[in-house]
Amino acid sequence: MACDYAFLPVVSFILNVICQVFGMRCIKSLGLLKSIFFGCAFGLVILSITIFIYLNGKANLSQIIYSFVTYGALSYCYFHFINLGETARRIRLLRELMDSKDGLSVSEILEHYNAKEIIEKRLGRLIKSGQIIYRDGRYYIGKPIMLLIASIIVKLKLIILGKRSEFD
Repeated sequence: MACDYAFLPVVSFILNVICQVFGMRCIKSLGLLKSIFFGCAFGLVILSITIFIYLNGKANLSQIIYSFVTYGALSYCYFHFINLGETARRIRLLRELMDSKDGLSVSEILEHYNAKEIIEKRLGRLIKSGQIIYRDGRYYIGKPIMLLIASIIVKLKLIILGKRSEFD
């Protein structure tokens, strides 16, 4: 009976993923990042409600902490799984090679991976999302949400790996 609550974060996580996929496919204004946050928030609400209902208000602190830490860990891994497939150049390059019947030459690869174009695209996405602002020929921080997320990730790496980056 003591571990009956163990499935709650897993079920909430599954609903998180379903909600994220639904949001991404059916609510075009969300976009990928917002759909991930949408799904995560939905799963968190579901988890909170089910903890209250399922444990009938009798949950002890360790059960609540277990549930939220497990849900957070699953959601964190899911975020990075999606991020890996969307942003990693190695994954993208492998997908492009797979889609090319005749393979790709070095010059064809370099056409797709021009550093100037990559930076321009990233800056464009950051400006479009409001994360940075372009004013008077210079870039500035706009909405600091990704900066906050990056800071949290650096702190987690420091706690878990003992260093700020895998390059340290």
